[in-house]
Amino acid sequence: MNTFIFDIDGTLLDNVEGYLYGLQKTLLRHGRKVAIHDLTWTNGRAGVDSLKELGFSDAEIPTVHEEWQQDSKAFLTDVSWFPDMQAVLEQLGQQYKLGLVTSKDKPQFLEEDKKYHFSPYFQTVVVAGEAKRNKPFGDPITLARERLGSNLEKTIYIGDTSTDAQAAANANVAFALAGWTTPPSPAVAPRIAVLHQASDLLKLPDLG
Repeated sequence: MNTFIFDIDGTLLDNVEGYLYGLQKTLLRHGRKVAIHDLTWTNGRAGVDSLKELGFSDAEIPTVHEEWQQDSKAFLTDVSWFPDMQAVLEQLGQQYKLGLVTSKDKPQFLEEDKKYHFSPYFQTVVVAGEAKRNKPFGDPITLARERLGSNLEKTIYIGDTSTDAQAAANANVAFALAGWTTPPSPAVAPRIAVLHQASDLLKLPDLG
């Protein structure tokens, strides 16, 4: 393996629950009381796609999506990188190609980039809407891989959701599960490895 493409939420940052509680609050404003466990399927998906599946119209989605982002901020006050992740990325970046594929839209990513400083670690970033189709399709991963000039056989996608696993399979690249967020299950069956801590990423170049 010489190319590593990463998801953000639940993979690099410990922030998944914040967005779920934000969505729950937004839905309640629109008269829908939904339990958190019934919203976990939205993890890893572009927000606009999730809202469409939740029944909002194309006309409603921009406003509701903005509400979701604002509502989530109250639950994202203590978000941090997972332990040792930045040091591991810096080490990997000295020898290998690193990319980022996220379901965040561009304004969302740019706002978070100012706070968490992703850009120095990655040679390319693909946000929601850049590829023809968002995750769970493999288009964003394929776009990142092509930008990096990498082969299918040498590329691995690292994520924490079934959406990530599906996207990797659709892009015909290997998948490694961020086990610090999501335990292994058939829905997130890795094609290569389950990672338990950030340092496990350093073992991936020898796999495949």
